[in-house]
Amino acid sequence: MGASASKILQLTSSGEAAWGTTGAATRKLHGVTDATLKINSDTRVVESQGWYGPSTVVYEGSQSGAGAIEMVLSYDEFPILLNGVFTANDDSTGSSTGGTTGPNNYPYEAPTSSTQAVYSYTIEYGTTAATYRAPGSVISNMTVRGEAGGAWEATFDTVAKQIIASTSGLSSGLSDRTVVPIRMANTTLYVDAFSTGTMGASEVAATLIDFELNVNPNRHLKLFAGSKVPSSFGDGRMEGSLRMTLEFNTTAKALVDELLGTSTGALVKRQIRIGATQGSDSGRYTANLDFAGTKVEGETLFGDRDGNIIIETNWQGTYSTGLTNWFICNVENQSTSTT
Repeated sequence: MGASASKILQLTSSGEAAWGTTGAATRKLHGVTDATLKINSDTRVVESQGWYGPSTVVYEGSQSGAGAIEMVLSYDEFPILLNGVFTANDDSTGSSTGGTTGPNNYPYEAPTSSTQAVYSYTIEYGTTAATYRAPGSVISNMTVRGEAGGAWEATFDTVAKQIIASTSGLSSGLSDRTVVPIRMANTTLYVDAFSTGTMGASEVAATLIDFELNVNPNRHLKLFAGSKVPSSFGDGRMEGSLRMTLEFNTTAKALVDELLGTSTGALVKRQIRIGATQGSDSGRYTANLDFAGTKVEGETLFGDRDGNIIIETNWQGTYSTGLTNWFICNVENQSTSTT
């Protein structure tokens, strides 16, 4: 779906001072192809006994917000939103755990033993004449996908404390900037041994056609007696999955054959890196998605793409002692912070 030229999406790139505050946006988000805000109003009409017409009893029990941001990912904007999925990293001093190192490096790791403190955002969306704000917006789900010939794209689902009409319109002074899209033309695939393997050691060339990674923190709003809008938010157990479409070659066949086992079948576990690099040395841009998973749902044999045989593999996130996690994301860019 095309984005209207009259609509602009902006957010507080360094997070809200306190959850649900109505501060103005600080960053215009680039690469947005579509976005939505939704007012969730739980309004109830109570049917009355002995009454044949519409009820006279009605009330609004609660109100909150929800939304979705669809965008082409760039090395520059990706960390801004990763700050709302994992522990925020708004400067470039962090060392890399799962990716390459560099002067402007932003690593993120999925939680394994406790929840993480993440950014919440005030999102502004609309036109100069009609703007709405969603304070207390938190990312409830992240999907990253890519297909050969295109760029990495993402959908970030959000839930919000509430949606309010802005009397001041869009925040002024938020200028455009140059961003570098993450292209599939610069993307490589690595499939390494589980736990004992080194991430990014075994490249699988001329095989990956498309992928879709989903990371779900099961983030939700908390509503208590005494308030019509949520008072806070919480996380459930984080989970994730990875789907890949592969050209059927010797590498893909080996993954199929391993699932079949010698007679009764076998579990298949792998450490998988989908990474992209553009430029070199101090001018390098990098994005690595490091995923450890177990193959689930079997295989569908055989698909077709332009007359070539393909297969689809589905993986469920699984903790690996080699990765010391199930998912790590690392981004390098030329920005000294994400704010």
